Amino acid sequence: NGGSRWKKRGISCVPITYEVALRPTPGKVSILNDGSIAVEVGGVELGQGLYTKVKQMTAFGLRELCPDADGLLDKVRVIQADTLSLIQGSFTGGSTTSESSCEAVRQSCTVLFERLKPIKDSLEAKSGAAAPWSALIAQAKMASVNLSAHAYWKPDPAFVKYINYGAAVSEVEIDVLTGATTIMRSDLVYDCGQSLNPAVDLGQVWRAHSCKGWGSSRTRTTRRTPMGWW
Repeated sequence: NGGSRWKKRGISCVPITYEVALRPTPGKVSILNDGSIAVEVGGVELGQGLYTKVKQMTAFGLRELCPDADGLLDKVRVIQADTLSLIQGSFTGGSTTSESSCEAVRQSCTVLFERLKPIKDSLEAKSGAAAPWSALIAQAKMASVNLSAHAYWKPDPAFVKYINYGAAVSEVEIDVLTGATTIMRSDLVYDCGQSLNPAVDLGQVWRAHSCKGWGSSRTRTTRRTPMGWW
């Protein structure tokens, strides 16, 4: 800065901790006659990747029943639930809806797996080959197996809350004549534990920095009421 009269640079490091709380969440997985899979969860897709993670968890939970595990994901679709189909659905927020919904779906898939595994073993014992997904579902239907499972996941009372950790360092350059501001570099570190989908979580971090953080500080006006609320 001492050698530049019209452009100045600054650097700042900001650490952060964010406490989140888990809450009971319902999930329902149903296998239809054509082999497609309909999933319902208590959360709402807001662009945070909830449905993407739920679809992946469904395919993961049923993967041992389908010879073409990679193609199983294409059979899954997430249906927006309502208060009649999932009467104990909760609000979406707090950064825990995805993981709670995925766990409820995983438990539902475990129930379906236990119902369908004996039929799969029987078909493979007779044919000597892996049982196709379509044949498995058709046989289960003929055997009057319940192809819909519901779970209501509740967090461990000893592990209801936990803390997320992160930090960011940014170097910014300002043109004192025009007011133009340029981010020279930003480095962000975020501890997300075992990510359900690294690509989605990385996109969330980028959006939080570029859109919410940078956008809010540079292009939005923050107002405060006489009561002190933002």
